[in-house]
Amino acid sequence: MPAAARALGATLLVLISGLGAGVQAQSALTPDGIPGAPAASGLPRLMPDPPRGASALARATRIATAPTIDGVLDEPFWATLDPIADFVQRDPVDGAYPTERTEVRIAYDEGALYFGFTLFDSDPSAIRAHTLNRGGQIGFDDHIVIALDTFNDRRNGYIFEINALGTQDDAIFTDESIEGEDWNWDGVYRSETRITADGWVLEVEIPFTTIRFPRDEALEMGLLIFRSIRRKNETAYWPHLPVTYRGRYAQASQYGTLVGLEGVTPGRNLQVKPFIVTGGQKAGRAEDARGVMDLGLDVKYSLSSSLTLDLTWNTDFAQVEADNVQVNLDRFSLFFPEKREFFLERARLFAFGDPGQTQVFFSRRIGLENPIVGGGRLTGQVGRVSVGVLNLQTGEDGGREGGNNSVARVRADLGPRASIGGLVTNLTSGDTHRRAAGADAQFRFFGSSSLDVWAARLWDPDLAAGARDGGGPRGLADGQGAASAHLRVRNARYGTALSYTNIGRDFLPALGFVRRPNQQRIAGELNYSPRFERSRWARQWTLDLRGEAIEGQDRVRQSERRSVDTQLVFQSGDAVGGSVVERVERLVSPFSIRPGVLIAPGDYTFTNLVVHGRTNGSRRISGNASVSTGSFYHGTRTELRTAAVFTASRRLSVLPAVTRNVVSLPVEGGRFTTNILEVTVKSALNRSLFGDALIQYDDVSRRLQANIRVNWIHTPGSNLFLVLDTGVNMGDLPEPGVTRWERRTGVVKLTYLWAL
Repeated sequence: MPAAARALGATLLVLISGLGAGVQAQSALTPDGIPGAPAASGLPRLMPDPPRGASALARATRIATAPTIDGVLDEPFWATLDPIADFVQRDPVDGAYPTERTEVRIAYDEGALYFGFTLFDSDPSAIRAHTLNRGGQIGFDDHIVIALDTFNDRRNGYIFEINALGTQDDAIFTDESIEGEDWNWDGVYRSETRITADGWVLEVEIPFTTIRFPRDEALEMGLLIFRSIRRKNETAYWPHLPVTYRGRYAQASQYGTLVGLEGVTPGRNLQVKPFIVTGGQKAGRAEDARGVMDLGLDVKYSLSSSLTLDLTWNTDFAQVEADNVQVNLDRFSLFFPEKREFFLERARLFAFGDPGQTQVFFSRRIGLENPIVGGGRLTGQVGRVSVGVLNLQTGEDGGREGGNNSVARVRADLGPRASIGGLVTNLTSGDTHRRAAGADAQFRFFGSSSLDVWAARLWDPDLAAGARDGGGPRGLADGQGAASAHLRVRNARYGTALSYTNIGRDFLPALGFVRRPNQQRIAGELNYSPRFERSRWARQWTLDLRGEAIEGQDRVRQSERRSVDTQLVFQSGDAVGGSVVERVERLVSPFSIRPGVLIAPGDYTFTNLVVHGRTNGSRRISGNASVSTGSFYHGTRTELRTAAVFTASRRLSVLPAVTRNVVSLPVEGGRFTTNILEVTVKSALNRSLFGDALIQYDDVSRRLQANIRVNWIHTPGSNLFLVLDTGVNMGDLPEPGVTRWERRTGVVKLTYLWAL
């Protein structure tokens, strides 16, 4: 083990020993005092019998007249409803009574589901409420989450997140897993809040046309409600979701049950959303600006209570935010996430493979170079089977031939937390068909433990036929196959993982993303993450030991990686951590790390030390920073990353970020630096009118870019977008008199939603 790793380990031992009794079991707490009050130890006392799982019941009461959604529970019926009040703390003390009381009342009529929240707070002036932008950083404010498993299948559902200003975010999740892209669903519902002398009050209306549910006379849904008190970094759930389940909102198998819904029928839910785009753009040396005037249409229709058809014609993504600049100092492809709304809704249903590494379907392959003429998507459930079908036609553009892009996905439930499925993709362009198909399975057990396996194969006439040299499982020898297995065993404190991945030399799906083909990878890790529920300053420490080895299909070692990673999270919400990383890389051919600078073939060993820290993001001024330094291709590399958030008010925040690399290599031109400067400005007049600006500069391309977007939600589900996008060459001009402008675009996009 390197000396740096030994030193880090010794420091950690001293630190942990200093915490003393901070790792004592929860059962050691003395349950004295009144419910919700601190025990004699000064900590909240444990709840003796917290509500758990499906046996925890919440009742919705039918009402004759809908409430006015104004954040005031003054309708007489609210006072007659029995509230859900037995919330259970998860952080900082799992299983304890919350320090603040929460009451939730639920009602419904033929058109909608209503929630009335009374969120008591002993210090209302300290309630964190900064975000007005829909879909913004709501998690850094005091907020609640309503999670609904509308089919009560204990694996899929909807998330509705609302902060103390009434600002909304929402998501659709699949198979108890929620990722960043799932939050790009924009459901239509109403919410209003009031901050009072006793805390804050929230009223929510969720129309039945916004959610899908079965056509049952007596309907039952899975339900979870979450509350965050940000200044205390405290979270509370109904029902109790123990820390054994490392996920948060998407653990549908642990939801309570919402009963009392009778005589509710799903509507046909036809949504028609036309749009018009107008503006102009001028690219590079073009003498004249090109006008933009276009029409398009999106249609959503429920074929049944569980199947939804989405149709799109003349699809436009003018309002999509720009990609963040990345500088590649590696020999493998960069990964840029999908940001287009059409592809992000129910994206997890189509997920297949290892995210960001080997994805058999990657939606960014569709429509970025060629315009999407139109197509459709069918998603939903048929009994215990989830289905997804996508078909889009792209048109010719700039000499690039269009094609037909199609994907079919099925996933069948085998039991409460197990599923098997399959995926087929096809790209037809001209007379060529490029296909991929695969099967996968997932088994979840012991809280957050899981086994995930998948295998896939290509049928691509453009790839060389015949077997390749080297070994690997049968079906991979010709280079057009791939397979992977990941086993994770975790509880609240300990964890371990083991994975095996085999990617063929020619496994490059036409509609997928493969960062590194031609590999056989085995990896493992051990995790230790004790919680310090008796400590007044430390909350949790994590220690991760990881290792991996990668060979090519010829059985020749390509890479190795070993790391020790640690982090200490404080009760304040701040955190510090560090890593020691050792890598071995074998290059069989040179690669260009930057223009004119080649890395020669050979064996290279890297040892790096990383130190990082972050502050509580709910403060008006917060940030994070990391420094990595060590060896790099027989030279050295130091990387600095820092980002901050300055919240001037709920209407304005500024987010600067800097990434700097200082590289010194023993080759000609090997001493260089790279810098990425980025500033994001977020502003909001109110919850319906907000915008952001992303300004970026990097000294590799020497390009200054700006993307400005203003969004006015003029009616629920309907938007007016103003988008300005520019790029300026700040480097040397190829010849005198050439414009520095690389692009100038300004468009206005108007959408309107008719829900029938």
